Amino acid sequence: MALGLSVLVVSTGMGAEAARAAAARDAAEVQLIGRAEHSAAERSAGVWQVTWPGVGWRAAFSGSRVGVTTQDSVAYAVTIDGLRMNPIPPSQTRNTTWYRGLAAGNHTIEVIRMRATPRAPGLFFGFSKGADGRWLALPPKPGRQIEFIADSASTGYGDLSTTVDCTDDEVASRSDASQSYAIVAAHMLHADWQLNAMDGIGVVRNWHGIWKGTNYATYAGLTLQSDPASRYRDLDWHPQEAVVRIGNNDFGSPLGADEPWTPAQLDTEFTAGYRNLLMELRTRLGPNALIIVIQPAFEDNPAIQKVADIVDALRSAGDRHLYEMQFPKLQLTGCNSHPNLSDHRLMGAALVKFIAEHGGAGLH
Repeated sequence: MALGLSVLVVSTGMGAEAARAAAARDAAEVQLIGRAEHSAAERSAGVWQVTWPGVGWRAAFSGSRVGVTTQDSVAYAVTIDGLRMNPIPPSQTRNTTWYRGLAAGNHTIEVIRMRATPRAPGLFFGFSKGADGRWLALPPKPGRQIEFIADSASTGYGDLSTTVDCTDDEVASRSDASQSYAIVAAHMLHADWQLNAMDGIGVVRNWHGIWKGTNYATYAGLTLQSDPASRYRDLDWHPQEAVVRIGNNDFGSPLGADEPWTPAQLDTEFTAGYRNLLMELRTRLGPNALIIVIQPAFEDNPAIQKVADIVDALRSAGDRHLYEMQFPKLQLTGCNSHPNLSDHRLMGAALVKFIAEHGGAGLH
């Protein structure tokens, strides 16, 4: 029999012993990874609204089963004790997915949202335990944090596909942010992450000029991309590393007749916008954080040289913890020539190696 849903959000205002006592009674201690908006909207449980990809939740429990309740057009990847389970399928109604037959003893579950929905939030209600279960306190959140500012080359877009040609529906069902290089690297680093990435987004201009009047800056400061009032604030978010992989879409498609730039104007605005992005990131993260700029995905994209010039200029001006990185040659056999799962594993390992070689926190 499934028991009632119960969730406890642990804040900095609650002492560790109080949190452990509450967890031992009837509520799951939940750790959030990434950006989601939480409210006590239903009974005592509350609900998270979420639009970004790769947002995750952790809980610990003892027992033979655990349930996860969602209402989302997007699937969720699930691992229990580090082992990948069947994903939670999309559901337009509130639905609890149960994982049964677990070995006796203590377990940790991690749930990760597989895609983004910039126009409408999904809902994550939390965890349920079986009749034989009890909630356990989680270890403290990782001290290491890494932030990603990126487009579809980093969201896991089409990474589950074995063919390049995909319909929109196939892209939706074949994309898994939990297996993107960003989250692969974060797990290898034992770090929490934010995958602040959007398919099709650009620094100034989006792919084929879509979503006119918007660009990455429109959404960068939001908890929910769909709500301009949801300004993101987390006093505990202080990433030691940031990875920037954006700019491919600005020049990746021909300018349309209805777009407001000439090629020269786009060049000028891109250079200013990309430079401002890096300078604002440096101001927010502080002088010692490692900022890694990864070259745009396609070799013939004009943004590659423009980005290299911007990074060189900022390094020459004194930013010695800013670097540019190039990934190894990739297969790019995912949907629409995006990285496949093998590519993402390769990129994740390469990024961790680069961080270690360039003074990343705790790796030098």
